[in-house]
Parts: sequence; C-alpha cells; structure tokens
Amino acid sequence: MAMVAEFLEAGEREYVYEDVLFGEGFAQYLDWLAKGERGELEGLVPWSAYWAVDPASGELVGMSSLRHQLSPWMAQFGGHIGYRVRPRMRRLGIGTNLLQLTLQQANARGITKALVVCTPENTGSQGVLRKSGAVFESEVSTEGHRLLRYWVATSAPLIRTDA
Repeated sequence: MAMVAEFLEAGEREYVYEDVLFGEGFAQYLDWLAKGERGELEGLVPWSAYWAVDPASGELVGMSSLRHQLSPWMAQFGGHIGYRVRPRMRRLGIGTNLLQLTLQQANARGITKALVVCTPENTGSQGVLRKSGAVFESEVSTEGHRLLRYWVATSAPLIRTDA
C-alpha cells in the first residue's frame, strides 16, 4: 500500500494496477495474483508477479510482471514484461535487477526474446533496456499514447548493479 501511495503522490497513476487491493484488501489481492498466474482471469493472459523487497527494511521497492503469452493487443502494445520501481528508490539499479531477474523467469518458461515497451518520456526505463541489451524495434501509438517497443534476449548474462 505504501508503494502504491507513493506512485499516486508522484502523480504516476499509470503505474498502479492494484485496484483490487484498494477495494477488497490484501488477501483478495494475493488471490487475484494467483488467479492471474493460473490464467483464470477473463480477458487477461496468464502472468507471474515478482516483488523486489529491500532486505534491510523489508520494504517493497519495486515489482515486475511476466506475461506467459501475448494476446494480439499485448503483442503490439504491452509486451512480455512490465516493471516499476517506487519513485524514491529509482536510479539505484533496482529496475535493472528486476528486468534481469524477470528475463531469467521468461527464459525458464521458454520465451527466448521478450518484448518490453515504455513511453518516450521514460528515459530511466530506456536506460535499463539499453543496459540489458535490448534492441529498439519501433514506435507505436494507442489511444493517443506513444510507446517504444524493444526486444531483449532472455538468455543474456546478468548485469551486476551492486559493483
């Protein structure tokens, strides 16, 4: 809840997908995530959610999601992987670690190249993608929003961000 509140305070509503958390509570949110992983949510492809937790404080600092397959819309505008880092924890290598670890999970599921999209304004994400060896493919638009499409190999070696 604190991380979601931080996104909202920063004016970043587009990074908040946990409406079930607000409406129904944490137990129902966990159930929603489990149903999503099993592919039991109508209109959504199966996905896995991953949390980045600060080991010292136990605080949630970021999240990623891996779509196990792509619907036609996701293949154009959403991609395999989405990740987000709470605003005050950015520029610490968390985004790079999240992407790298999620790429490993994609590889374990047989996905050899993952599609990741971001907005042209999200220079931090673009840097993470370049650092991870992503290759820019194209720019697309949906509902007035521009998106940059990148492909990244899931078998790429891990990048150490703590060195």
